[in-house]
Amino acid sequence: MLDFYPKFGFKPVEEHLFSMDYTAKKRSVPADIRKLDVTNTEDVRLLSTFASERRPVSQHFATAQTKGILMFYCLNVFSHDIYYLEKENVIVVYQKEGNTINLFDVISLNEIHMTDILHQITDEDTQEITFHFTPDPVENMMLKSTITNEGLFVKPHGEKLYPVHVKHPITSIA
Repeated sequence: MLDFYPKFGFKPVEEHLFSMDYTAKKRSVPADIRKLDVTNTEDVRLLSTFASERRPVSQHFATAQTKGILMFYCLNVFSHDIYYLEKENVIVVYQKEGNTINLFDVISLNEIHMTDILHQITDEDTQEITFHFTPDPVENMMLKSTITNEGLFVKPHGEKLYPVHVKHPITSIA
């Protein structure tokens, strides 16, 4: 399959998976997180509204107009991993595996502060966060980058090249 795309002018590109070491801070109040249920009409309506009107997850590199593919991922791939953070009015798609949080998407109608989101979804066992998109650099957030070879192909337009040192958001990959 990987030899198929070059026949049509597509070129493989290098992606970077970003992660950071994390030490949870003590919370004075428990996190106000509600797991969304994709079989609940109201939860799907909330998710659909956020998907339609979302702000980019990153100012550095993000996709736009991807409601359909985001909804596909939410309903079929991450249906058990979608949470609504009431205080921040944000939907977060993530999984916790051991001491690592795999953060797949942060869907918001307003500007977010990633450190606030991380503070809500982590617990005292969290030691690492892996971002499956390109996060914006944040003060006190030291990002590590690992090259991934997941078979992303792009079709260049003239001399325009794909940006370097980015991760295409996992919830908008077709």
